[in-house]
Amino acid sequence: MGPYTLAGHGDGGSTAPGRPSSRSIGRRAITAPRRTVLSDNATTTPQVVIYTTAICPYCVAAKNFLKSKGHGWTEVRIDLDPAEREKMMALTRRTSVPQIFVGDTHVGGYDDMIALHRAGGLDPLLAGSVA
Repeated sequence: MGPYTLAGHGDGGSTAPGRPSSRSIGRRAITAPRRTVLSDNATTTPQVVIYTTAICPYCVAAKNFLKSKGHGWTEVRIDLDPAEREKMMALTRRTSVPQIFVGDTHVGGYDDMIALHRAGGLDPLLAGSVA
């Protein structure tokens, strides 16, 4: 699957990107909150964090765009963790997903990221050359 590595938090099991890990207790499956880290160059460039939900076509589009640029990201699934949803809303003052951060810079949603790319501002931000 390319040069990306996957590191998930939860029960320690390995699952596909974007899929929550789960344990079965009796007949009820418990799904653990999950952060998925996809990165091939995390030490040289700013960390990209994307707040997402399971059923979100713009989240998928944002991740596909970043992947096409060869950049990794950390995915925070707010539908699995209400505390992460509250954190996202406090940071962005928005309730929609995706919400994308490059380092400490809030880029916005997918449309905002594409507009920034078209204006020539995304590549320098991803490269870490924008202060």
